[in-house]
Amino acid sequence: MLKNPTQLKWIFFVLVFTIIGFRAVNVSVFNSERARNGMLGDGFSDKNTLSSAGYFLDSGFTQTSFLPVHDYFPNDTNFHSVIYTHYPALPNILAGFYAVIFQSKNESMLRVIPILLAMLFFFFIFFVLKQWVKDEKKALLGASSLWLANYFICYGDNIHQHLYGEFLKWLYTYGLYLYHESGQKKKGIWFWLMLIMVVEVNISFEMPVYLGILTLGFSWIYQKKIFSFTTVPAALMVVLGFGLHLAQNASYFGSWQLAIDDMTKAYTFRATGAETVGYIKEREFGWRNLPEIPFDWFNRMERFYLFPGWAVLLVFAMSWRQFKMQFPRMFKISWALFFASISWSLVMTQHAYVHGFTNKHFSTWYALVVAVCLPIYYQRVRVDFAGKLWYKKVFHVLLITYAVGMLITQQIWEVWIQFGLFFPQFGR
Repeated sequence: MLKNPTQLKWIFFVLVFTIIGFRAVNVSVFNSERARNGMLGDGFSDKNTLSSAGYFLDSGFTQTSFLPVHDYFPNDTNFHSVIYTHYPALPNILAGFYAVIFQSKNESMLRVIPILLAMLFFFFIFFVLKQWVKDEKKALLGASSLWLANYFICYGDNIHQHLYGEFLKWLYTYGLYLYHESGQKKKGIWFWLMLIMVVEVNISFEMPVYLGILTLGFSWIYQKKIFSFTTVPAALMVVLGFGLHLAQNASYFGSWQLAIDDMTKAYTFRATGAETVGYIKEREFGWRNLPEIPFDWFNRMERFYLFPGWAVLLVFAMSWRQFKMQFPRMFKISWALFFASISWSLVMTQHAYVHGFTNKHFSTWYALVVAVCLPIYYQRVRVDFAGKLWYKKVFHVLLITYAVGMLITQQIWEVWIQFGLFFPQFGR
């Protein structure tokens, strides 16, 4: 299917970072288009991070106990700064450090270090998949399903939490794999896993839920245990990480009780969307919305990854037996990845329901399924087209047409061109 993986990898690298670089310079969080909103980025959070970086550069970190400062744009006569306590502050602190290092509030300048990190992430995705599937061509196929899509391009210069969280998620997942494959003998890896968990809690509250479920999954797959040397310490690291954020809030409020009350209101709002003190009712989530969640998972994939989710689901359904036979261990791991991917939508249903970018949690599962199952499906297509059963040929034509159509309209056109290299000419 792929003739020269190394050459293609570098072609993809140049294409992807040309688009990312163009967006970093030309697509601002302040533009009126939707080029950094919804699926195409988290422009709202990026803007708040940019605000925090500007405040930290002007006033230092200690006045707010290193907490983010939203809406700090002194050149705007209507500006009013808001201290934000409800979300981990590490991405904002890092942006503040970049501002101090570069002595600049310039948005493009603050994206330089995240882009360099994205370059490492680019190669790490390929490296991990190559270790899992033991084949460069399959690894390239799985990696390119992320690289060439919204998942990577629109978040490759992200200054908020998405790039950091995803990179560390992949590091943690691969570390779990190495640790369990060694028979739990590589204690150095275990130490780094625990450290990553603490850091992830202070990057985003989403990732510890994912990593916690994944840790349980690996423990069960390799040890048939729920309580193990990985799961119990990992849970303690989540408590420690959250405790650090709560201590930060308590330092700002001057009271642990006020910090706890504040976070309780934030959780209630993000779990249900219901109005709480200090929050305006947003988009409430109720029991009637529960059936919509599985459709959101796969509907959003066509906007977020290279191939539409429903097509990938069908390909997996037609390939799972060969997947299980060829990669028995990875087949089990794929299920751990899947259950970790859906965990946030079950724990913070309103947040996942409202924010399409939470589909990022499927990235490891999606890339692994594409890497393994698409080559299996390709061989099946060849066999069916060599046969005489016309309805199989029609089915494949319809499925492939649908997948290619979504690829062209949702990724090549929208991500590469409309909100990529030809923005804003076609961006409106």
